[in-house]
Amino acid sequence: MPVHNKRARKCSAYASIETMSISALRKKIRDSERTLRMKKIHSAKGQVSLERQLKALKLMLTERTIESKEKKMISKYRMVKHFDRKKVERAIKKAEKQVTEAQTPQEKERFKQELYELQIDYNYIMGRKYMALYPKADADDPKMISRRNEIRELIREAMENNDLDSLNKRFREETKVKIIKSEENNQRLKKRQEKKQDNDANKIINDNFFGSDYDDE
Repeated sequence: MPVHNKRARKCSAYASIETMSISALRKKIRDSERTLRMKKIHSAKGQVSLERQLKALKLMLTERTIESKEKKMISKYRMVKHFDRKKVERAIKKAEKQVTEAQTPQEKERFKQELYELQIDYNYIMGRKYMALYPKADADDPKMISRRNEIRELIREAMENNDLDSLNKRFREETKVKIIKSEENNQRLKKRQEKKQDNDANKIINDNFFGSDYDDE
């Protein structure tokens, strides 16, 4: 087969993977894993090809799941982020004015520090991860406060290094790792369930073939 035909077929297969929904990807992954597990492929070349396709499917599933989670988060926190952003933007304008109108170097430095903290809050709001800065519920929850402060410190460090893009990439990679682990756990659970079902089915077949303990009564 000509090389360009092989490339075209690979591109076509990848394009079809890209258009699959999350549920379709999961089904395709299950089917591919079942084919490999049952050893239904009779050539080493075919097995390598399916293994590569399975890897591509899993990567695409991860990307799709991240996109889905991000869309849900955007939808969930859209109004909260909007009001928090407006509140911080007003505070930033006020702080900028205070810096300009400061009467003493000490006062100016204090307002500059307040402005810097507000800029951290602004980047916090605009980042991928979000927890309300001014929550109406669970405002005093120690875990929420600790996690919020942790994110602010990461943003502070990224701002000092002028590297907010890398931080957003890091947050996305962390989400990806969590999703991969979750998918792996789900797959292990499904395999245990499938194995149990197979064992139960084999037990029923054996009982029917050999007869149960009650057949002679």
